[in-house]
Amino acid sequence: MTTSRTQVFVACAAILALGVLGAVALSTPPVSAEDVEAAVFFAIAALVAHGLAYRLRGGGFGNIAFIPLLSGVAVAPGFASVVGTGTALLLGEYFRRRDPIKVVFNSAQLTIAVGLAVLVYLNTGGERLTEAGLSNLVPFVAAFGTFFVSNAILFAGVVAVSSNERFSHVLMRAGGGASLVYDLVGIPLVFGFAYAYVRIGWAWSGALLLPMFAIRQMYKVNRELQTVNEDLLQLMVAAIEARDPYTSGHSQRVAEYSKIVARAAGLGPRATERVHTAALLHDVGKIHEEFAPILRKPGRLSDAEFAIMKSHSEKGAALVGRVTQFEDLVPAVRGHHEAWNGSGYPDQIAGEKIDLWARIIAFADTIDAMTTDRPYREALSTDTVREEVIREAGRQFDPRIAAALTSNSRWADMANAIREHRHSHIPQTAERRVPRHSSANTGSEQALV
Repeated sequence: MTTSRTQVFVACAAILALGVLGAVALSTPPVSAEDVEAAVFFAIAALVAHGLAYRLRGGGFGNIAFIPLLSGVAVAPGFASVVGTGTALLLGEYFRRRDPIKVVFNSAQLTIAVGLAVLVYLNTGGERLTEAGLSNLVPFVAAFGTFFVSNAILFAGVVAVSSNERFSHVLMRAGGGASLVYDLVGIPLVFGFAYAYVRIGWAWSGALLLPMFAIRQMYKVNRELQTVNEDLLQLMVAAIEARDPYTSGHSQRVAEYSKIVARAAGLGPRATERVHTAALLHDVGKIHEEFAPILRKPGRLSDAEFAIMKSHSEKGAALVGRVTQFEDLVPAVRGHHEAWNGSGYPDQIAGEKIDLWARIIAFADTIDAMTTDRPYREALSTDTVREEVIREAGRQFDPRIAAALTSNSRWADMANAIREHRHSHIPQTAERRVPRHSSANTGSEQALV
């Protein structure tokens, strides 16, 4: 749903696009017939690439139109290339029958990105590409980086405004991961396409459009594999939680909270995503059949049953270790119930001997326990939870991470996430989660989730 804030953001992007277009017109040489010919060729190539767009998770589209667009920057760095970009995108979006606001934003976004790339290219010493074009390589790389950075900033901006997410969080998702690797691979492809146009002319270099099908397929397969992996993870988590209505949504919430804790601990985007995956899988050991009758038991757990429940972290680590892609997650899954003072399980290790990712998940696991309604108490307030985290620093939790997490800025993120995920209905059979002889303090809560 389009909000008024989104409309304002898109209007500002359109105005900025006109400003960038004007700056290019004023600061670049007059348009020549060669410039127009090159701009038309690369605009058509971009339109073809736009038609090969593939659907992304969440309803968006990915495409490889950046290859001809940036090639045009090297061959005809000026007003004609930027106008050709805007025209190609308007036509491409029109044929896709997109919403008008999406047409305006997408066209403005690429007009800004290409316009800034042209300005950076020329101001770093770039010239119209010739057969001796390697001298333009450094300016071209600078223009390439400008294109992707400005694209990512605009994309993150519109998503953040539309979804009320933090801009920095969206930007980290948009600018990292496997997609960045594929974009970097695009540098020689873009430069090669431009060089081919200069060396052999548009008629023959047009044949190079055919490999775009292979490049597009590489991007598409990569995205599809990521989507399949994410869907399988969610399916596995859903299968575990279907046995126990009490924990419905628990793994997803812990995964989201873990990302906030990971950022507080100073982890980068890739490591944060791996912690998120480990947190999704932290209770996977409960899929074993021996846990089913205990999870369905309506009363309190015996000591023997509680001992079985405590084995889920070891069993989960063994399962996760069978998947090559998840080998780095094994210590996090195994150790997410360890305590800083050595009183946790299964290995009773202490301090920094506990895997860092496991220490992070321990925070998220406990926070979800404390902010979930229980038969013996209502969910704790975010202020109370913050006090408990501070109190348990150095006993249950890593004190350094606890201090960073409970700082005003980081805790505001956590409090917002808790409010978004808080739910009030807990089945009455949840009483079975409290074992005999346990108290309802923070340490006991974390050990029972």
